[in-house]
Amino acid sequence: MAASAAGLVERIEALRIPAQPQAAAHDWKDWYHVVLLHPASGWRVIANLNLAGGGPDAQLQWTLVVHRPGGACGVSLHGASRSQPWHAGMVTARPLHIAGDEAVFGFDGECITLRIAPRDLDLQLSLHAAPAATPLLVTDGAPFGSGFIGWGLLARMRAEGQIAVCGETAPIGDAWFCYHDHNFGRFRWGEDFGWEWLVAHITCEGEVVTVVVDWRCDRAHASGGLPYLFVLAGGALRKVFLGPAMRLRWSWNDAAQLPPRLPGAMATRLADLPVRTPRAITLDAADERDRITLTVAVDAYLEIVAPDNRGSAFARIGESSGAAALELRLGGRRLEGRGLAYAEYTQ
Repeated sequence: MAASAAGLVERIEALRIPAQPQAAAHDWKDWYHVVLLHPASGWRVIANLNLAGGGPDAQLQWTLVVHRPGGACGVSLHGASRSQPWHAGMVTARPLHIAGDEAVFGFDGECITLRIAPRDLDLQLSLHAAPAATPLLVTDGAPFGSGFIGWGLLARMRAEGQIAVCGETAPIGDAWFCYHDHNFGRFRWGEDFGWEWLVAHITCEGEVVTVVVDWRCDRAHASGGLPYLFVLAGGALRKVFLGPAMRLRWSWNDAAQLPPRLPGAMATRLADLPVRTPRAITLDAADERDRITLTVAVDAYLEIVAPDNRGSAFARIGESSGAAALELRLGGRRLEGRGLAYAEYTQ
């Protein structure tokens, strides 16, 4: 990785809460997020490790969700989400190392390491990944709820490792797409905020295109901050659409249903709350030079419920994924391709 890229990665990864839980505020959030997609088979993985709160309420939380090819709907869902008290000595900085009972995350300046292995479940992820695209620091301290949020991302990474679920294992290698982002800030779940986010990995005539969308909004998804759309080709940032130049539309199923939910305690609390789930996502963006249309046929959905650590409020984060189709006009070129996408919609 070039020195300039390494410096950008360090800027992203240096934005973290203190290594000692007693030095963190009660409303701190600092989470490390990984998405893995294997277009050839349909495997999809989302993993998240989060340091939340401060003092005696501080927790280390992790979530691992695997969409495995097969099953009546073409995709079978497996997942777990747990937390443990965050004690002194669990986190060290430079190089970053977070060591929990069932989850470990590290960043040594070049490589990200993540391992999640719950003791009592046949569900494991082991991953080593290094940046293979332009690192992006999107915001640092943008207003969010009663506080702020920051966001940096590595839109494409070279990855190797293994995912195991229910007696089946899949090696992670060059054919896999790996995305990582690092979010951090101070706010409380359940406040008047939300977001819409999407990452897609598309192969267009032998060229790999990555699309990343982020819009932070109010809880009703009626207004909010500036939407971003990044288009990367061959690992390089090629285009940014902002604000009114882009539109992200969600199409919802007519009938409500009870979706899979994590973690178990929150799923029990919301056991009688059916919701309408998305069936498709459409992204359009254009300016005087370039244009993009991306459509996602959603075939897998679940909710992750994020409770506030000092109250009864919570936010529901809808996780959608499915096959994606891209039409792109970029710098005089026209590209079309297919791949996979992962998206979030808070409620």
